[in-house]
Amino acid sequence: MGVLDRLVGSTERIAIDAEISDEKIIAAWKQYFETFSKKKIIIGRLKIEFNFQKDVQELRGLLLLGLVDVPNEEREESELISDLESIEHSKKIKRVHRLEHCLGYAETKYEYVYGLLRQLHSILKFQIHLVQKMIVGSNNPEKLISHLKSQLELELEIIKKIEKIETFHNLFLTLVKGEHIVKSMDSKEKKLLSRMQKGMDQIFSNNGQKFITYEWTMAVFDAIEDKVHEGVANGMFPGYHSDIDFELVNRPEFVHLVREKIYALKGPHQEINIVTGKTFDTRQRKVSEQMINIFVHLFREWYNHNRD
Repeated sequence: MGVLDRLVGSTERIAIDAEISDEKIIAAWKQYFETFSKKKIIIGRLKIEFNFQKDVQELRGLLLLGLVDVPNEEREESELISDLESIEHSKKIKRVHRLEHCLGYAETKYEYVYGLLRQLHSILKFQIHLVQKMIVGSNNPEKLISHLKSQLELELEIIKKIEKIETFHNLFLTLVKGEHIVKSMDSKEKKLLSRMQKGMDQIFSNNGQKFITYEWTMAVFDAIEDKVHEGVANGMFPGYHSDIDFELVNRPEFVHLVREKIYALKGPHQEINIVTGKTFDTRQRKVSEQMINIFVHLFREWYNHNRD
C-alpha cells in the first residue's frame, strides 16, 4: 500500500499497517520529491511522434515509487476524461489556493496538510490512470496529454504550498501513522448523512422546502458576513482577504455558529427532528452533536466546492 493510500484509507486500515517505520515514510516522500523534476521534464516534452511509449513507460515507473499504488479499478477513457473535465482547471487551481486561506493557520495545521495530501493523492491517481490509458492505447492521446499537463500544474501548486510548511515532515509522519486522525464520520453519522443529503441538495439548488433544516441553513448563511466582521474586530482574523468567508466556514468557530443558530430556532420546549423537519415538545433532549456534525459537513461541502 502506498504511503498516501494509507493516509486516505480508513482509520482501521491505518491501525493494521501501524508497523511502517518513520524512515520508510520519509524515504517514500523524498523519493517522490526528488523524481518530480524528472517527471516534469518528461511530461513537458511528451509528444505522440517522439519516443511516446518510452516516455509513458518511464512516467509510470516514476509514479509508482511509494506514494501511491496502481489503482484497483479500471476506468473507461470517456469516464476518466469526463471526471477530469467536470470542473474547470482554473477553478481547481483556485481551490488549491483557497485551501491555504481556509486552513493555513496554526489551529488547523493538520487539516491543512491533510487537505493538501488528499488533493495530491487524487492528482497522482489521475496521472497513473492517464499514463496507463496511453500505454494500452487511446482514442484521443492528445487530450490525455493535455490533461496530464493540467494535473502536473495542479501538483506543482500543491508542492509550492508544502514547501512553505516548515514542520511538514513531522505533520506528514503523524498523519500517515495515524497518530493524529483528522475528524471523520462514524457509522451512525454516515447513515444520517445519506438521509439528509437529498434535502440539503434541494436547499442548495434553491428548491428547498421551508422546514427546519431550510431555516437552519438560511440562518447560518445569513450570519456569515456578520461573523466575518466580528472576527476581524476581535482579532480572530488579522484582516480581510478575498476568501475570508471560506476561512470562517472551515474554522472550528463555525461549528459554534451552527449550534447557536439551531438552538435559536427552537422554541423553549421544542425538540427538532432534523431529517423530517418536525418539532415536538420536550424538556430533556437536545439536538445531537451528530446532527450538528452532519450539518457542518454538508454545508462545508457545498460552500467550499460549489461557490467558485
